[in-house]
Amino acid sequence: MALKQDWRTESYKGMEVHVCALRHSDVPARWDFTVRITQPGEDSGSESELTAESGDDTDYPSREAAVQAGFEKGYAMVDELLK
Repeated sequence: MALKQDWRTESYKGMEVHVCALRHSDVPARWDFTVRITQPGEDSGSESELTAESGDDTDYPSREAAVQAGFEKGYAMVDELLK
């Protein structure tokens, strides 16, 4: 069965930042995230040229903590893109 992804989207500096919190399969009480950056109006579920995961050893204690960290990472990605 396919896992339903719950993407959250915020606009930032003319781009859309999409974040999905993912529960760890080996430690269900821990969370991680995936980020996608798209042009406004593009579907969050479609593949994006700019995609990232947490990329570190940090595990988050809740879905909301993972989403917040994902948006912070996404904003940094947009800032780097617009330099």
